[in-house]
Amino acid sequence: MGNDKTKLRRYEDDLNVSGLGVVILGAWSILKFLFQAMLQVKDVIGQQDFPEEEQAIAVGVTVAIVIVILLIAFLILRIHMYIGLNASKAAKGEPYKKGYYTGAVILLVFSVLGMFAYIYELKDLNNLDITIASFIVDLTLIYILWIIVSSTRKIRELKSLQVRE
Repeated sequence: MGNDKTKLRRYEDDLNVSGLGVVILGAWSILKFLFQAMLQVKDVIGQQDFPEEEQAIAVGVTVAIVIVILLIAFLILRIHMYIGLNASKAAKGEPYKKGYYTGAVILLVFSVLGMFAYIYELKDLNNLDITIASFIVDLTLIYILWIIVSSTRKIRELKSLQVRE
């Protein structure tokens, strides 16, 4: 019985720290998304020579694109906050929304799938240091999400064993 309480406490601590880690790495995800999006917009807009009568339309389209990019960045932040804060609340025994587990699984799958994009980015030797740093941070996010998923599962198992006793 005492061993189960020790395990439960360890998994709750892991879940709490990982939840806070997801929130912190959410800021990284936003910065990464904003930099990538702005570079893409800059490349597309920089290649265009608009006649003077179409420049107002180009500015309007550019503003609309920036607004969409900011909305997506806000959504990314909300997802990370939802997963991280609810995981932390679950670890502390506070009321939480149970969807954080599903969100963590979905974000984990997308993060793992997103790692394949580094295959193409490694070909750009001019930005190799940035790519490697980004790769390491994304691996850290995957590890943290895995800890959330596995700790939640183990906590649920241990608590269901305690209820049966």
